[in-house]
This record gives sequence, structure tokens and C-alpha cells, in this order.
Amino acid sequence: MIYPENFEQKISFEQIKNGISEFCISSLGKRQLQQMQFCTDYEKICKMQEETEEFRQILLFEPSFPTQNYFDLTAELLRLKTIGTFIELENLCDLRASLQTIYDCLKFFKIRAEEEKYPRLSALSNTVNFDKSIVNEINIIVDDKGNIRNSASAKMQTIRQEMMRLENEIDRNIKKILHQAKQNQFVEDNALICLRNGRMVIPVPAANKRKIKGYIHDESASGQTVFVEPQEIFEANNLLHNLILEERREIIRILTVFTEMLRPNIESILLAFNYLSQLDFIRAKAKYALHIQACKPIINNTPTIAWKKAVHPLLYLNLKQQQKEVVPLDMRLGEDFKILIISGPNAGGKSVCLKTLALLQYMFQCGLPVSVNEISEFGIFEDIFIDIGDEQSIENDLSTYSSHLKNMKAMVENTHAKSLFLIDELGGGTDPQYGGAIAEALVELLAERKACGLVTTHFGNLKFLAENHADIENGAMLFNEKEMKPLFKLKIGAFGTSFTFEIAKQIGLDDVLLQNAVKKIGKTQIHYEKLLQKLEQKQIAMEQQQKMLSFADEQLAELIADYTKKNTEVQQKRAEIIHQARSEAKNLLKDTNKLIEKTVREVRESKADKEVTKKLREEVKEAEQVIEKTEADDKKQNAVPVKKSVEEIQTPIKLHDTVVIADTQTVGEVTFIHDNEIVVSFNSINFRTTKDKVQKISKTQQKRIAKGEKNVYSSINSKAENFKIQLDIRGFRAEEAIAELEQYIDDALLTGNYHVSILHGKGNGILRQIVRQYLSKHKRVKNYHDEHVERGWYGITVVELQ
Repeated sequence: MIYPENFEQKISFEQIKNGISEFCISSLGKRQLQQMQFCTDYEKICKMQEETEEFRQILLFEPSFPTQNYFDLTAELLRLKTIGTFIELENLCDLRASLQTIYDCLKFFKIRAEEEKYPRLSALSNTVNFDKSIVNEINIIVDDKGNIRNSASAKMQTIRQEMMRLENEIDRNIKKILHQAKQNQFVEDNALICLRNGRMVIPVPAANKRKIKGYIHDESASGQTVFVEPQEIFEANNLLHNLILEERREIIRILTVFTEMLRPNIESILLAFNYLSQLDFIRAKAKYALHIQACKPIINNTPTIAWKKAVHPLLYLNLKQQQKEVVPLDMRLGEDFKILIISGPNAGGKSVCLKTLALLQYMFQCGLPVSVNEISEFGIFEDIFIDIGDEQSIENDLSTYSSHLKNMKAMVENTHAKSLFLIDELGGGTDPQYGGAIAEALVELLAERKACGLVTTHFGNLKFLAENHADIENGAMLFNEKEMKPLFKLKIGAFGTSFTFEIAKQIGLDDVLLQNAVKKIGKTQIHYEKLLQKLEQKQIAMEQQQKMLSFADEQLAELIADYTKKNTEVQQKRAEIIHQARSEAKNLLKDTNKLIEKTVREVRESKADKEVTKKLREEVKEAEQVIEKTEADDKKQNAVPVKKSVEEIQTPIKLHDTVVIADTQTVGEVTFIHDNEIVVSFNSINFRTTKDKVQKISKTQQKRIAKGEKNVYSSINSKAENFKIQLDIRGFRAEEAIAELEQYIDDALLTGNYHVSILHGKGNGILRQIVRQYLSKHKRVKNYHDEHVERGWYGITVVELQ
């Protein structure tokens, strides 16, 4: 159920339809657009959303899709069902062009189906089956210019040949007559042959009209010139006229014969044209989706909402023309709570928030892509009720509040667990005391029925409902108190104030009047609201600080683990390299020894001095001992020492002691101790660890460590200095791109850069798809989307980390 009857008008859905209509190629798609309806069937919604998303991909990456000759011949085909009728020549040409387009579309999806692309649209194509020889039959009858061919029939061939003979004969004779008339000065020297009533004539001055024998067909507007058909060609023109009539009868006969052949296939051709109209409509939806930067969200078969970066499409287009940007909304309903009560200042965006929710949910269930982040989740509601605007009617004697009560009545009578209701300024239009009471009772009733809804209000009693109802939550439209401007941001979990006096003062309302108003309402109430505002600001600041601290702890833990792993690998590799070098040196020494032995033997055989030989052997042996000793020392140095507990080697660690974290050689101050747990602070970063992983050090040791190996903080600084906010992976292979992207995301998180972009280029879209698959699985990626059209569009993916 959609309530009220003018629901689409209230949410400006007609403007959305008009926008889609502009992208339709023909009346075929526009007819489908007018048939578009709100849907509650999960499978059908999935089908419509997936079809449109597939076509959106086609528009982005498939420039060869057929978009010409989408003619609507439905009425003509229905007329041809009547026996005795025949198709007009113009419609026959349009039929040929449209059938060829349908055939090209079918061929396009057949090829893509083999590549396992666009499964929904390929399945849609499987329903079309018409006799493709019809196009060949039309080509036999009609040429490329849309004229009946001479070869369409034997009789047509004969008629056209005779017509050509007569036309040539008439042309020769009339040219001869005109030439003679010019010589006799019966006509002007610049006179030319003309056509009147389909017959060749000569323009003759009225004074000489009797000097040329023939039939006068017409005269000029001034009456000074008459158009004479010479008597010599009169009979030939009659014969030609008869042939023209005979040609027309033969054309009708040919078209009638073709229509009789076509008539049994009309039903299948109508289905083919329906297929063409669906393609036109789906394409228009996809084009509009690109126009408003919309996409297919995650679809759930439950009445829930979990939206990220939701934007009102019409507001987006309007502000885009003004070169401004819309502030997106994050919205959720149905899981943690069912009803959201939004409060805040006037003109702060409460009604826009409500209209955005109504329009996007309705668009989604009509099968249209929606302007949200791709990871947004849309559920399905069976009913949508809306109470917005003033329905005051003089004719029906209906007041503003009476119209609200009428809408409340409809909600009370029809809402259930799968309903969505949207109420703007609930309880307004009457005495606040009584209106607020009725509004509170209505919200409680709707909460008992587990209906989902959004309510905007200024009433304080509605703001406090969330304290006693698990299914009700507050939401506030944030406001910049310093600049006295709304931020148009929705914060769930807090209620806002109206900033009545502040806005009135900003506008310039009389100070005396405002002071009197303050006295009437009481300073206690105003002070209470200001305390609530300060409390809310502190809560926001604390949440941001907590998020930063949690992120720092996580990043530090990841960095330490990575450093430890790499350090171990380096040590192992070093030991392997040294061991290998020693072995090679030892082998070299043995080879050298053999060489010496050979030399000695040769010396002995030559009766050389024995003392010389002995001295050479001693030197070689000493060199061997030196190498073996070096190898033993190296093994000793690379041996992993057995860890001893801190208690065994040092005095107990106390608060404010200077310690070093063994794994990372990072020096810090102890700021917390509990049992074996310890917190070390360095460079405004708190690191949680255990006592056995730290060691108390002196100031001398601290200086030595600072001059020695790099610690974690210096590593972070180094990365931050060299970090770039855009990663260029154009030309990379898939494996290289993923490796670069993985390292880049880690560095971005480590250095605190939460807004980055990936330049992958447009091309065939393969790198873009690989990047998005990786981002969709990364737990620290909050969302991602295409860059602005003017800054690279789908060739760049903008990433927001968390």
C-alpha cells in the first residue's frame, strides 16, 4: 500500500520519471516507463536492479551496443492482423530497420553470454524468437533508399522499363520544342522545363500562349506566365501517367503479398518489439543512474535500512548546477531500532532527510538504481506511508491539523511489521500540549506494531521516548554554533535542539523582545538545553578520540608484528649467508691446500729446500685455524639466547620508568601497570604489552638505542613524509597491482591518511574490477566510489578508510 494517492507528487518522483524519459530513445521505452510500479517481490526487485546494473556496465565499457532505429510499430502491426490490409512502404522500411536492431541486440548478448557477461540481460534475450528471414524478404522488395526495387516482380520490371523509355522520349521532344521556341522568341532565353500536375511543361509569356500548341496546366501568380504542355508530347505523357498508376497498383500488390506472409509472424514480432522497448527502458534507467551517480545496493529480503552516503538525487542535480556538493546521509532502521525521531533546528535538513528516505526507498522498489554508496543495504517494505506538507483545503473544509489526523488514521488502521512510515513535524498544527500527547501515543503504538519509520519533530516529549523504548532512537541534525549554520549531517543516538533564540538573534530580531521571551520560558530551561548541547559536543569529541586511540593501538600492534617477523627473517637470512660464505671459504682453503701440496711435491721432486716446504705448510695450517675460529665465533654470535624473566635480571619495573620494548627497540615511559600487563607511552602513542617483553634501561642505554637502529616511530615518520594520496597502477598486471595496493593501504592506515585514490585507468575495466574486489573484502575500507566526472570519473576509485 502506498499512501496517500499523491505520494509520487509529494516525494517528487514525477521529476525522476521525467529525467529517465529524456534518456529513452523512442516511445517504446517511454511506454515501459509509464508502466513502472512499486514492487514488493524480492526476486523481481533483484531482477530489475541487476538488469539495470548490467546495462550501466554496458554503457561504461561497451561502446558498440546498438542504439539506432528503435521505432514503435506496435499499432501498425496490430492493424495488419486484419485480413486485406497491407503495410505502408514507410512502415516497411522502419520495420526492417527495427528488426535489424533487434537482431543486432540479440547477437550482442549471445556473444557476451559465451563470455559469461550480463546474465540477466542475456536471459531476457532468450525470450525473443522471430523469423529472421523477414529482413531478407524486405531487402528483396526494398532498396537501401527505401524504394521498391525494379526486381521486386517481373511486372514491376516491365513497367519501370516502359516508364524509362517514355520519360526519355518525352524529355527529348520537349527539349527540342523548347529550343525551337527560344529561337522563335516565343519564350525567354533562360526558360527551363517545369513540372505541373506530374507532367512536363514549358513556361510561356501570356502574350505568346497561342503560339505554342498544347494544353495550359497552370499560370504564375502574376498571370504573366502560363505553363503549356506541348501537343507533341501530350499522348506520351498520358501513357506515362497510366504507367505510374499501374506502378502504384503493382506496389500495393507486392506489399499485400508480403503482408500476408508477415501476418502469421506478427505475434512473435510484437514480442520482439516488447523486448526492444524493455531494452530502451533499462538503458534509460542506466543512463539516469550515471547522471545522478546511482548504483545497485545490497538487497535484503527484510524490512531494514542500512545506508551509507545517501544523497537526494534531485538535490544533487540542483546543487551540481550551482557547483556545490550535497552533504550525504548515513541512515539505518530496522535492526537496532525501528523508529528514528529526528530533531534539530529549522532549515537544518530534517525534511530533506525524510524526503531522501522516502524517494530512495520508493525508487529502489521500482527497480531504479539509488544514489548511495555501493555497500549500502536496502530492505523491502510492503507499505509506505508519508505525512508531509500542508493538505489544507478550503473546498473540503480541512484544516492543517485535520489533514495530519487523517493521515494518522490511515497509519493506525494499516501499518504492520513490514510497513514504513514517514512523518514530518509530528504533532504540529495544534496546541503543543495536546498535539504532543497524541504524537507520543501514535509513535508508541507504531513501535508496538514493529513498524519502521522516521519522524521529525521539535517536541521535547518525543525526544525522550527513546529512553524507555528499545525500538525508538533519537537522531539529531548537527548545527555549527559558532557560525550559526546548519551542517546538514545526521547523527544517530543523540537529539538536537532548535536553536530558536540563537537563530532569532542571528536574523536580527529585537533584543528586548528576545529577553522578554527568555523570561517567559525561564532561564532554567535554556540553561538545561545549553548543558545538553555541551554534553553532546563532549561526547562527539570523546568518540573521535577513542576511535583515534583504538586505531593507533591496532596499527602499532600490526607494525610490531610485521617488524618482528621481518627482523626474524633478516637474522635467519644473515646466518644462512654467513654460514654459506664460511663453507665456501673452507672449501676454497682446501682447494688451496691441495694446490700447495702439489706445489710442494713438485718442489721436492725438483730437490728444493725442505725448510721452504715446511714453512709453506705451517702458514697454510695457521690460515685454516683462523677461518675455523672465525666461523665458531660467528655461530656463537648468532645463537638465540635463552630469555630470562625480568625479575631475574633487573629490579621490578615501576610507573614512569624508562623501558625499551625488546622486539622493536622502541624506548618509552611506563604509564600503567596491572599484574603482568603494562602500558608504554612514546611520542603520544600508548602501546599495551606484558612485562616480559620490556626491559628497564638507563639514560646512557637510551641514548645508545636512539643513535642505533630505527624505532617504530621513526619508521612511521619516514613513511608519512614520502606518502602520496594517489596510487598509480596503470599498466600493472593483476598480481603486481594487488601487491602494490595492499602495501599502499597499509601505509595509508599507518600514516593516518584515510582519504586516498587509486588511479587504474579506464581501458577495459579489468584493473578497476580487480581493485574493487580487493577493496570490498578489506576490513578497514569504509567505502569506495568513482571519482567526479571532471576529475577522472571511473578511471579513478576514491577510497575512504576507517
